[in-house]
Amino acid sequence: MADRKINIAWMYPDTLYLHGERGNIMALVRFAMELGLTPHVRRIDLGTKDFDPMEYDILFYGPGEISSFRSVIRDISGYKRSIAEYISSGKVLIATGTSMAMFAERIIRSSPDTENGAGEVIDGLCVIPADAFEREYVYGNDLLIRAEYGGYSMELIGNQIQMTDISFTESGQYRRFGTVIYGRGNNGHDELEGAVHGNSIFTNMLGPMLVSNPWLTVQILRMAAAAKGTEVLALDPDYSLEIRSMELKKNFIDDKESI
Repeated sequence: MADRKINIAWMYPDTLYLHGERGNIMALVRFAMELGLTPHVRRIDLGTKDFDPMEYDILFYGPGEISSFRSVIRDISGYKRSIAEYISSGKVLIATGTSMAMFAERIIRSSPDTENGAGEVIDGLCVIPADAFEREYVYGNDLLIRAEYGGYSMELIGNQIQMTDISFTESGQYRRFGTVIYGRGNNGHDELEGAVHGNSIFTNMLGPMLVSNPWLTVQILRMAAAAKGTEVLALDPDYSLEIRSMELKKNFIDDKESI
């Protein structure tokens, strides 16, 4: 019998806990069951000793305070090579909000640090070829993008509470997650939003994104299942509520732009 389990690691939920992003875990669980999969969620905390990323199909990193990143990066660094293997195997890693910055090459802080002095630089995990620059002021707004994922093009809507601006240092095998229709995206200048490497997504979009955009949630689960050779049930979901919600939000954005 095919393995119907989908193993989800909820990474550092007591540290990366901002903006109600636990809703993304709830969305993954709900739609996994609709696809005929059996979801198993495990919380992974700082210092968890028996964690092997390769035992999981989806790793989810929600947003956290930049002040906590040193501790989280130090912990992740213990299995850094496995993260590269994990992504290259086609498994799915999702990092939302500020956590995208942890996977960059460097995080450059904007304010003096009492221990390390002004212009503190935090070494990132070097998973994506980018630098993250802490903003002096937090940017908050709606975010509407045209995304490309898993061979499909789709509109996604959410919001962003931007604490860092992301600038890519090269393109290589990394591609944009989306093109900004409305909002700031990575830095407000190049119309790029997030990045995709393999089947893994790094994005500024909050919402929670997977609640507001279930068509993406289903595609993520399909890709995670395919990576382990599992077929999912045919699904013709009713997205009418979410589509109506998106239209209302887009009307609200149009009204803001007309002011």
